[in-house]
Amino acid sequence: MAPTRINHILAGLKKINRLAATLAGCILLFITFSIFVDVFLRYFFNRPSIWITEVSTYLFLYIIFLGTAYALQQGMHIKVSFIADFLGKRLTKIIDLLTAIFAMIFCLVLLWQTTVMTWTAFKENWTSPTMLSAPYAYIYIIMVIGSLLLFLTFFFQTLVKLFEPIAESSE
Repeated sequence: MAPTRINHILAGLKKINRLAATLAGCILLFITFSIFVDVFLRYFFNRPSIWITEVSTYLFLYIIFLGTAYALQQGMHIKVSFIADFLGKRLTKIIDLLTAIFAMIFCLVLLWQTTVMTWTAFKENWTSPTMLSAPYAYIYIIMVIGSLLLFLTFFFQTLVKLFEPIAESSE
């Protein structure tokens, strides 16, 4: 793939990640409002809901998996950078590429395992053992989507970094 094609694909992926992060923010807003309503109903009317706590718990999974690829593309993930200050730019780039390869392997394993789990939940009609009896396949599917977005973001960002020239500073 040519570098311009990779940049074009990465730009489209960034738009998808931004949309996913926006959706995660809207879900967080919904959870916050729902919990407020539940607390209000519980303490002022003694009528708590039976679904808000369970649904909020499942929706937190959506927030996490919808936001991780966006966090990666914005550089908001945790980095240990004090070692890179002592290394040259070439060695730092090699370490960054190796780290990205290991992260992509992890994302692929996560994608594979969540896909297997989601497919099994769908096939066997797994539901939560609560009064809500939520179908787990619809809860787990976000892990597949989020893992895929995270892998693709790692992959295309790594390709872009691979084609970047290394500019050594003259210190």
